[in-house]
Amino acid sequence: MEARWRLLMLWLQGLALLSSRAGIGLAQLSTTAPPAPAQACSEFSQKSCEECLKNVSCLWCYTNNTCIDYPVRSILPPSSLCSLSNARWGVCWSSGPDEEEERLARKREERKLQSLQRKHERKLKHDEIRKKYGLLQDSDNPYSRFENE
Repeated sequence: MEARWRLLMLWLQGLALLSSRAGIGLAQLSTTAPPAPAQACSEFSQKSCEECLKNVSCLWCYTNNTCIDYPVRSILPPSSLCSLSNARWGVCWSSGPDEEEERLARKREERKLQSLQRKHERKLKHDEIRKKYGLLQDSDNPYSRFENE
């Protein structure tokens, strides 16, 4: 659930970043001379996400390390262009768990396994004590606890 929440927050931040950059771009168009033509997004393919996203009209796809023009007609890029989990625009942040979260998950799992192992050892020790005093119902133990009714 937390990962979905984080993905939604990153998506909203990216959308806000795109809309703010688009608003700035419109304001600049009306007050200044037209800017020099930017490099095509495809020129940044096979380089890095950071280099690609310096141009605000580009989208980076981690699937095949390509830089492509952002499909401005749709809010989110279609999955035929690049899957949403592998597409980056505005920022190159990872939407998956980072190293810190992975490390904490591994430690949590280790503690859980150690706890289960200690629980099993305690059960074996308690069963030995029960067997010693005839409290454990074994088929090989001729003595059994006498119950008054």
